[in-house]
Amino acid sequence: MRRYYYELMDKRYNDLGASIPDGSNKTTAVNHAKRWMRENGIKNAQLSVNSLRTSNLLDVIDIELD
Repeated sequence: MRRYYYELMDKRYNDLGASIPDGSNKTTAVNHAKRWMRENGIKNAQLSVNSLRTSNLLDVIDIELD
């Protein structure tokens, strides 16, 4: 069951346009985000976790690549 939708954002909270599938597993979403960041040369980003039911922002996950 899909519970969340995700948006990858820069430090100013602008959407980076990454395609991250909706789902219920945040770890999988982080892995998708990291892969997209590597492919697009992004070192730092934030992944917002939003509820599909209410559209509320539930969490923001900082992602940093080495």
